[in-house]
Amino acid sequence: MRHLFLVLRPQPGADETVAALAAAGIEALALPVLGREALAEDAAMRASIQALAENRLVIFVSPAAVEFGMALIDRYWPQYPVTVHWVAVGERTRQALAAWGVKALTPADEDERSEGLLALPELQAVAEEKVLIMRGRGGRELLADSLRERGARVSFLELYERVPLPVTLPEPGLLAGMVVTSVAVLQALLASGGEALKAVPMIVPSERVMEAARQAGFHHVCCAHGAGPAATVAAIASLAEGEGR
Repeated sequence: MRHLFLVLRPQPGADETVAALAAAGIEALALPVLGREALAEDAAMRASIQALAENRLVIFVSPAAVEFGMALIDRYWPQYPVTVHWVAVGERTRQALAAWGVKALTPADEDERSEGLLALPELQAVAEEKVLIMRGRGGRELLADSLRERGARVSFLELYERVPLPVTLPEPGLLAGMVVTSVAVLQALLASGGEALKAVPMIVPSERVMEAARQAGFHHVCCAHGAGPAATVAAIASLAEGEGR
């Protein structure tokens, strides 16, 4: 009987999603196919951190960006600059910043994507303002491109890189579905033998990931319209009701 949902996103989001699914009565297994490793600190990274106070906005795009970025900031800024507006992509990232004593703006919903950030009132009138985006190597360009279109002077601080993790995937007959939260996770799934799971329903956070999954040959893809655990639970409920896309 197919009853298990496979959560393939990186930690700690995988365990958080599994906990949310369990609270909703949905059996799930965390099986991250990607890990993260810090990039070596170099002169450009130090210069960016030392110039932190020159930015009006510092945006963290994931809890991992907080983990690696705040450790670096903390080394150079015993007292964080008071002129900076801190921004988090979603609630999990906001909570990670709060653990460092940083109060951050965040979208009201559980979108956890660049689209949600770009709707924030504080990110509308940014002409000639400096914006620093804290992220992993090779992240999406939508946020930076959109802010530049609004006149912002955007720079990146890339703090970590995604690395594939060796995994053994369950047999497809055991699975009711799987949760894939980014194109990078999708690619890592395929590299781990995910071709065998193409008939298994997949939950994704956005139209962009849904299109990539369909192009890769996955037959049943449901868009959760957000990467947060609550959005995933709602999408699985919709899938169970036969309303998934």
